[in-house]
Amino acid sequence: SVRVPFDHFLELLPRLQPRYYSISSSPKEHPDRVHVTVALVHFDTPAWRRHKGVCTTCLASLAPGSHAFTTGVPVFVRRSAFKLPARPGPVIMVGPGTGLAPFRGFTFELRALRATGEVAWDGHLFFGCRRRDLDYIYAEELDSFVADGTLSTLSVAFSREAESKCYVQHKLHKQRDLIWRLLSERHA
Repeated sequence: SVRVPFDHFLELLPRLQPRYYSISSSPKEHPDRVHVTVALVHFDTPAWRRHKGVCTTCLASLAPGSHAFTTGVPVFVRRSAFKLPARPGPVIMVGPGTGLAPFRGFTFELRALRATGEVAWDGHLFFGCRRRDLDYIYAEELDSFVADGTLSTLSVAFSREAESKCYVQHKLHKQRDLIWRLLSERHA
């Protein structure tokens, strides 16, 4: 048999690849912070083994404000081409499934831009999650965006709450006249 020193064995293992998460905040509203929206990954495999996501499990184990949380997690921010349009106007945001994170950031950005009074943005958000009681974690915040006029439309599809499943495309279909007007008349 062969005895391999443990450090040599570790050198043979592939490096853990970086995990990329969408930023769910705006530097205009939160200049000293970066928010991310992360779904905890855990499920049982067909062999009855519990699988836990490496990064999400690590993040979930950290206490906010702890030393490990503020200094022990290496983070970098990549540039993205996914941005609000350069010209003000209506913005239709469609986030199926777990796609809310960037649109939460855009909505903060829209609110900050509206507060300047210089531009007229009009936000329309359609997104989906499974259940209101488990997945709709930003309900109060999103309601406040509607209340202050940042969002003109907030349409959420809860796919596991009714007997017949409701997805984002169903919400879009119900609002098709509005969407067509935004696209054809207001150049959303």
